[in-house]
Amino acid sequence: MINMKYGYRKLQKEDLKETVELVKRTFNEFEAPCYNDMGVDSFYKFANYENLKNEIENHNINMLVATDYKKIIGMIAIKNNSHIAMLFVDKNYHNQGIGKNLIREAKSEYNLNNEDLTVNASPYAIEFYKKIGFEKIEDEKEVDGIKFIPMKLEKYRLNNAKGELELVFPTEEYKEKVMDYLKEHLDNGEKVLNGAGGLERVDSFEEWLKKIKNDTDKEKVPEGRVPAWLYLAIRKTDKKMVGVVQVRLLNEKLWKTFGNIGDGVRPTERKKGYVTEIIRLALIKAKEIGLNRVLMSCDKTNIGSKKSIINNGGVLENEYVDEDGNVEERYWISLKKRSAVWDKKRFDNIKEVEEKTITVNENDFTGDIHLNVFTKMTGERLTSTGKPFQAEGYSWLEFYDYNSKFRLTAIYDDKGKIVEWYFDLSREIGKMNGYPYHEDWYLDVVLTPEGDVILLDEDEFDEAYKKFEMTEDEYIEGKQLVKELIDRLQGKEEKVGEFTDKYLERLQKEGVNF
Repeated sequence: MINMKYGYRKLQKEDLKETVELVKRTFNEFEAPCYNDMGVDSFYKFANYENLKNEIENHNINMLVATDYKKIIGMIAIKNNSHIAMLFVDKNYHNQGIGKNLIREAKSEYNLNNEDLTVNASPYAIEFYKKIGFEKIEDEKEVDGIKFIPMKLEKYRLNNAKGELELVFPTEEYKEKVMDYLKEHLDNGEKVLNGAGGLERVDSFEEWLKKIKNDTDKEKVPEGRVPAWLYLAIRKTDKKMVGVVQVRLLNEKLWKTFGNIGDGVRPTERKKGYVTEIIRLALIKAKEIGLNRVLMSCDKTNIGSKKSIINNGGVLENEYVDEDGNVEERYWISLKKRSAVWDKKRFDNIKEVEEKTITVNENDFTGDIHLNVFTKMTGERLTSTGKPFQAEGYSWLEFYDYNSKFRLTAIYDDKGKIVEWYFDLSREIGKMNGYPYHEDWYLDVVLTPEGDVILLDEDEFDEAYKKFEMTEDEYIEGKQLVKELIDRLQGKEEKVGEFTDKYLERLQKEGVNF
């Protein structure tokens, strides 16, 4: 999974001018000093707007960019689906993993996981490429004044298997694949299969399949155990069973130890990026069964497993020592992060949204403010009292204070009149894909223009606590934070209105650069 602090996407036509400026600016500072005049001229002949435009239109190269908000901070150009023609990152963003992530994203986007990737590394960039796994394949060369060392990244290194697998619930038709999966582990001397639901301990496939089906029914799960859903990870291209994953609810024992997800990959398919992809797909399944926060654990010495969890958003909480004396690490993954960028897939009645984000450092607010204007909709969404809060022409002004536990959303109607102020209790407020986000912590507080203060979703908060999604201390903390907010909001509707109106007017005056 790509570093979520910045965004990574395909180059758009309107991006090319800014991208060329980035390339030339970075080249002049870091690479041009290594070349003579002929080399610099040769580079400019390739890296100019018209030439790159033609290369893209003729499908000779593909380009991706890295972004920080709307600003382009990095780029990669892939030629012939196997060669890095250019890779540049703005100097203010060096040493943050952006170059490496651009390569990983390109491998995923253009299905390069089964191909060696080559590059003609400039003298300045050689150490960067070495660090991420490229190896020298020829001595230094010079062509048209440009010095470079040919290098290669072998297939499966820096792999990103996103989109290569699908998860399926086991049935009789998968018997041969499942038993072959078991045999490969046993032949490799592995007597315990992670995430396989006890496959190595049963007498037959039929017995195992019955158990797997029963595990999904809380009425049939043995005492002391929890409902669980097991899936086979099938590679789409050849239908080979690459691994397994089990998604389960928590009880006290699992909460303290193994967590919600257990996974495994067959020996011959390891170190190819599949664990990261299996976890990504398992998180989708976890959300489908109602989980909003997922716990995973791994042996502290298992670097690959640790990276796969972190790549899927895992945040280390603590360590514990298991029954065998091994040090295990516990990671939490949130499924309730909400980006400021509007996800149109969540609501099919929203057709067009205009958006803008600004950064503010004032006495009354420090952080980012994001404006959503719903310019085209079919239908409306209503509050519990029947009042529209999302309709055509309505605006949502969201305040992201990175030192706060609440995200404030000021909702305005199509005439610019305040509908309500909505305070989301947040576990965390941060940045994701270059935009603000908050991690929803269930409890919400609404302040109306009439001065009413309303607490929402207390039942969801209590249910999350019962499902071991938070500790008792966190449960008490959340309740206390909301109580303090409710007390502070009493009689403050005019003051809050003045505050949000000021920033709405500021965004409107600055113009909306959507």
